[in-house]
Formats: sequence, structure tokens, C-alpha cells
Amino acid sequence: MENQFIRHEPCFERILFVLTLDRKKMKERILIGEEQQIRFRLNGSQNAEVLCDMTRPLGTFLINFERDTDRDWNLYGLSPLRQALHSNRWKQPELEQAASEFLWEKYLSNDPLKMYVAFRIWNSYLLAREPRDRNAACDRFMDKMSRLTGVFQNETMSFDRETGKPKHFQAGSLYFKGAPSEDTRLDLWFPDNRRTEECVSAYASLYPLITYYLNRLNDWGLCFRQCKVCGKYFLAKSQRYELCSDKCRKAQALQNKREFDERARENNYDLLYKNECQNWRNKINRVKNTAGFPADRLEKIQVAFSDFKKEALQRKKAVKTGTASPKEFTDWLYLQSNVIVRLTEY
Repeated sequence: MENQFIRHEPCFERILFVLTLDRKKMKERILIGEEQQIRFRLNGSQNAEVLCDMTRPLGTFLINFERDTDRDWNLYGLSPLRQALHSNRWKQPELEQAASEFLWEKYLSNDPLKMYVAFRIWNSYLLAREPRDRNAACDRFMDKMSRLTGVFQNETMSFDRETGKPKHFQAGSLYFKGAPSEDTRLDLWFPDNRRTEECVSAYASLYPLITYYLNRLNDWGLCFRQCKVCGKYFLAKSQRYELCSDKCRKAQALQNKREFDERARENNYDLLYKNECQNWRNKINRVKNTAGFPADRLEKIQVAFSDFKKEALQRKKAVKTGTASPKEFTDWLYLQSNVIVRLTEY
């Protein structure tokens, strides 16, 4: 099966987008190719020729779904090919080249969805070149491909923002009400002796595939969560999950350790400050109980203690804001021990 985006013999077989969901392993598997070859691959034959066979974390298809709010697929993928079908043979190569570059870039993205739509557009264009009536063929080509790419302009990851639960599809809430019957079709392949999971295959439209996916996730009680480290969405078994991968879990563990160490350092200098305050109080109480200790000196010691506490609080604040280091503060506290010793000598 040729997949270079140049003129060649088109593929006349239906190229399917097949999806299987594994709830136990929390994985999704996507295969693209002819039905018979995909069935061979699902039954364990690695020699079966398919365009794509990819296994990813469950939910990736919806989370990474292509968004085309600027209608680039129509502008750079479909429009040049439409013009090529209505142009003479001298203008066609330039128009084909423009579309080919856009579609080839999408195909090389390693995203199954982009690969599938890019291949379908180019192969459908090659098929549209076959009939004598190019105008009618072009209309059929644009009608089918516009319906295939139209899904890129809608929000597919539909879920409750508070609970993360996927929203169960309600018949009539989407475009299905007036859509052609072919666009609402989704083939279900039941498990057999070799394959334990059910599969679904889509061809004309991806809307039924999205509906199936969301409904399955809803039935299984899974929810979408946003990773607190990288900000990416992921699918989880409950709302208590906050991290999407081992990489983010390690990053969070490192951040937790840094915060713990920072709190430990803060607690250390705070404890030293409290101990030094108590040291001053003890010495002040001692001189109060010393017979004959000059009253004016006692008053100076109490003023010095008040000044010590004020400056200590300012220095603590500087440490918390990062303008001073804990070591600078603790070194200063050690010096204050000598101050109270000198003041209380008698």
C-alpha cells in the first residue's frame, strides 16, 4: 500500500480507522488499514500490512484530538486539491504540491488521527481523478472529505469540569439529527477466541467513534484529570489522581522534598530564635532577683531586649522573602547571646 503523497495508483479498498479500548490495562489501541489486514493483525499476525498500529494510554485519542479552529485542513489540504480537479494539467502539479506538503507533514506527526485523515484526503483525491466527469467527482470528494474533517472544529473531550466525568452522549444533541446515515455508522467487532476486547471501526465520519469512546468511559466510571505538574489532561480511575506519569510523580516528589527541606530550615532558625528569646528572659529574671542590681541597667537591658525582638522579626521576614539567608539570621542570633551576657555582668 503506497502512502507517499504523490500521484500513483489509488487504493480502491476501504481504509478503516479501528479502535479497541482496554479498561483493565488502561490502554487504547488504534489500527489503520484494510479490514482484512487489520483483522489479521488483531489475531496476532505481525506480517499483516497496516498503515498504523499504535497502543497508547487510555483517553489519549480524545485528549490529543486535532483542533482546527482556523480551518487549516480545508484551506491547505482540501482547497488546493479542489482547484486541481478544476484546473488544466499544467496548473495541477503546483496545486498538488501545496496540498501534498501540508498533508505529508500531518501524516508524519505520528498521530493516528492526523495520519488517517491525511491519507484519506490524498487517496480520495486520486480516486476523484479517475472518472471522466471531474466536476461531479470533485463535488463528491469535497462533500465526503469536508464531513470527515468537520469534526476537527468541535470540542470532543466533553466532560464535567468539576467531577471530570465524561458526558454521556444524548441522541439528537449533536449533528446526528440531520446527518446522512453513513456518517452515523460505527461497526462493532465482537471478541472472538483470539481477541478478547471488542473493536469498533469508522470510515465516513469520526463522530460515532468519539461518541462510543465517551460513552464507554462514562460507563466505566473513569474521569478526566489535569496533572498538577505539567498541566496536561489524563484519564484516571478516580478524582484522587493528580499526576499523569512517572515523570511528573518524580518531579512532584522532588518538589515535596524541597518544600520539606525549606520548612525544616525555617523551623530550625525559628527554634533558635525562640531559644534565644528564652535565654534573654532567663538572664533578665536572674538580674531582677539579684540584690543591689542597678535599676537603670535593668531598664537598659529591657530596652535592649525589646530592640532585639524587633530586629529579629525583621530579619526573619527577610529570610522568608528570600532577601537574606537562614545562615545569616542564625549567625546574628549567636552574636546576640554575647550581647545579653555583657549587659547582665555584675
